[in-house]
Amino acid sequence: MKHVSKLLYLLVLGMGSFWGCSTPEGFKSPEDPLDAGREFIRALLDGDYEKGSLYVLNDPEDQEIFKRYERYMKKQPKKELLNLKSASIIINTMENQGDSISIINFSNSHSMKPMDLKVVKENGEWKIDLSYTFSGNLPLE
Repeated sequence: MKHVSKLLYLLVLGMGSFWGCSTPEGFKSPEDPLDAGREFIRALLDGDYEKGSLYVLNDPEDQEIFKRYERYMKKQPKKELLNLKSASIIINTMENQGDSISIINFSNSHSMKPMDLKVVKENGEWKIDLSYTFSGNLPLE
C-alpha cells in the first residue's frame, strides 16, 4: 500500500510539472477585454509569440493569421524588434459592443499607427479575434 501511495504521489507531482510547463511564464487568464488586449499586445511587442498565441481564438483562420504574423515578425531586423520591445502600449479608445465583444483602438509608442483589436468572450475566456484585426493587413509571403 505504501508503494502505491508513493507512486500515486509521484505521478500527480509529475503531471503537475508537465502541465505547469505548458503555459509560458507570466501568462494569466485575462479578467476583462482590456486586460486581454493589453496582455496580447505586450506579448507581441516583446516577441513572445508562445504567450501571445494563448490569447488568440482557437479558430483555424485566427490561428493561421497568427502564424503568418509570427513568421513575418521573425524576419524583421533586430533593431526594429528591440524598438518594439521597448515600446509602450497606448490605448486610444475602447468600445464595448454588448457583454461579450469589445473593440480596442490602440497604438504603440514606436510606430504610433492606430489599430483596432477585437476581443471576444469565448467559453468564459477573453480571446483576440485576429480575423477582424489583421485580415488584409498582413504582407503576403
